[in-house]
Amino acid sequence: MLSAALLCWLLQYGSVQHAAGQVAALFQAAIAVAWAMLLLWLWTRWRGIALFAQGASLLPALWGGALFTVQWACLYLAVDRSALWRVALLFGLMAVLMRAAAQGRWRSRLGFAAGVALLAVWAWTTGQGGVGLLTLAAALAFVLGLHQVRCAQMQRQDLMRWRFYQLCVAALLLPLAAVAFSPSWSFLPGWSALGAMLLQAVCGGLAFPFLLAAALPEARNEAAGDARITGVVGPDA
Repeated sequence: MLSAALLCWLLQYGSVQHAAGQVAALFQAAIAVAWAMLLLWLWTRWRGIALFAQGASLLPALWGGALFTVQWACLYLAVDRSALWRVALLFGLMAVLMRAAAQGRWRSRLGFAAGVALLAVWAWTTGQGGVGLLTLAAALAFVLGLHQVRCAQMQRQDLMRWRFYQLCVAALLLPLAAVAFSPSWSFLPGWSALGAMLLQAVCGGLAFPFLLAAALPEARNEAAGDARITGVVGPDA
């Protein structure tokens, strides 16, 4: 499952670089997240899954969507400026170190500090400081979002519901981010660019979180249905 999740991640951001000549990266993100939201809504309607829980709290959902928006926006800008392998390596390293440090291990925290120091040295020597900061921000948003939802401890329908909340917020924020922060406003999509954005929606917007949830160790240690997103997702009525 973890290998499949990594493959989806690489396909998503590799397709960003493929379509960058036709559609600016942040505009790709805005379109892909809207398509992912629509596809997820259609899927849940077909399967009869309720997306809106009674008594749901708006603020945690907005926070989760904001973290997701930051993660996508920073990664799309990073892969638009640097090689995919470099962004993937930095993102994976920072995410693993941050997640370990969040668990309270002093050695992990020391390793995270060392990783940040190495990142600073790398940025200074290669002139890739902007890419490094974008990747660091994306990894931080990813780990905070993972900690908030505890996605590996949720039933599939709960994860679908939470992902839909994330996509809804990102569908509102990413177009604004594209207008405000995109270094280019190029938007001349051909069939290959449209296909690339559809691939981003399916691989990054839909497949990746579910594969990651199934791959994390907590998924094998929790009884089904005993965890929910505090203040957001509760048992269906």
